[in-house]
Amino acid sequence: MSENTLRSRPENTPSDHSVHSMWKQCLELIEDEISPQGYRTWLRPIIPVSFVENHLILRVPSQFFFEWLETHYQENLSKNVRKVFGRSAKIEYLIASGVDNKPEEISFADSEQSIPEITEKSEKTDHESQLDSRYLFNNYFVKNDNELALRAAQMVAKHPGKTDFNPLFIYGESGCGKTHLLHAIGNYISENKKRKKVSFLTSENFINQYIFALQNKKLESFNQKFSRTDVLLIDDIQFLSNKKKSQEGLFYFFSEMERNQKQIVITADQPPSQLTFLDKRLLSFFQKGLIIDLIPPGYETRQLFIQSYCEKTSLSILPEVREFLATSLSDGMQEMRAIMIRIAAQTSLLGKAVALDATQKMLNHIDANWAKKNSRLRQWHTVKVDDIVRVVSEYLNIPIDILIGYSRQREITFARQVAIYLAKEMSGESLKVIGYHFNDRHYTAILHSYKRISKEMKNNPAIYNLIVDIKNKLKTIS
Repeated sequence: MSENTLRSRPENTPSDHSVHSMWKQCLELIEDEISPQGYRTWLRPIIPVSFVENHLILRVPSQFFFEWLETHYQENLSKNVRKVFGRSAKIEYLIASGVDNKPEEISFADSEQSIPEITEKSEKTDHESQLDSRYLFNNYFVKNDNELALRAAQMVAKHPGKTDFNPLFIYGESGCGKTHLLHAIGNYISENKKRKKVSFLTSENFINQYIFALQNKKLESFNQKFSRTDVLLIDDIQFLSNKKKSQEGLFYFFSEMERNQKQIVITADQPPSQLTFLDKRLLSFFQKGLIIDLIPPGYETRQLFIQSYCEKTSLSILPEVREFLATSLSDGMQEMRAIMIRIAAQTSLLGKAVALDATQKMLNHIDANWAKKNSRLRQWHTVKVDDIVRVVSEYLNIPIDILIGYSRQREITFARQVAIYLAKEMSGESLKVIGYHFNDRHYTAILHSYKRISKEMKNNPAIYNLIVDIKNKLKTIS
């Protein structure tokens, strides 16, 4: 359910103020029934949106958050909502879009329906939903490793379009904090410079909207949307690979924004000099401003994050667990955030600190690299990429040469993405090597396919079951 689909409130339903007041009564009742840790972690972040025709709409931060509520607190919620809002009241959840739940991509069903029509009415919704309010400058965890990037981002946020840092180009590996800084810039400007219109987009979201506008003769309204933008934030520019028309469109907007002294901030996984698949005019434009790299968070930064999370959530963890996390999770902050959420959840349910061995098992499910290095906790079964391609080809009845080729038919594209996902999960090969087996595709295209199937598995049980079934077949290959 998206925010755009919420129905307008009839005159006899509670006002927004009344809904918040009634929701507060619900929280007071629930607080007496569950642990303080569980209340702070899982109930406090919920935001009441509206009460329409006996349906209470509650906004929650992520899909994982929603699933945890459904499993562990739904009975408490339903019972107390009926007490306060009436015996017929029902709960519906609105899942916020954020770092761990990226803006909606084209689905395998109907690509035209998945891209919102570009109208003036939807601009505010896009902006509000895609800027994640959790990511701010004051909770960007740095010691000395990425101090320069933080200072540059703060300068741009305070003086958008008026510094030499335009465009500001931030690059680094996954988990270094690129997207965090991008959201922090947007949130600071939205809070302190309310007249400035901020647009946050992933490069894929830009592609989707631009192609939709081209195909449906809505290019003028698309252009108008960006002509009103004062600050353009684009995440993961590398995914514009081989999208010639979209690159041309983006270069046009960049040129217009530069001419009107509007701010542009871009992130990528590598510097402009290595993005050779992009238009030379775009690469030249990126090099006009400030290019700055992020490095993976160091030991002290990880310790700082753990300490801050524990203070914020009143979570108590054992010293050996704290040290283990700070030394073992070296790839980025995404895994760190994921495992801290799970530790907080388990602590709230069991009422005691999580032991080191339990933490190691959690990490085993979150970080594949760590799991491979610690095979005593999980037997790691690798399969050759060619075998994976063959099994997917047979299972989905698509010839191998067509599956690894360049057909853009929906069924073939889906099969190819499934094979790529399984190759990354089960072969132990690098993205570059996997790309070689798929007609020498660039590694960013491989990563894009992997992320897409990962997201679809979370939202679509049929796809999840399909992947599990093929995985089981692959595990029988010696």
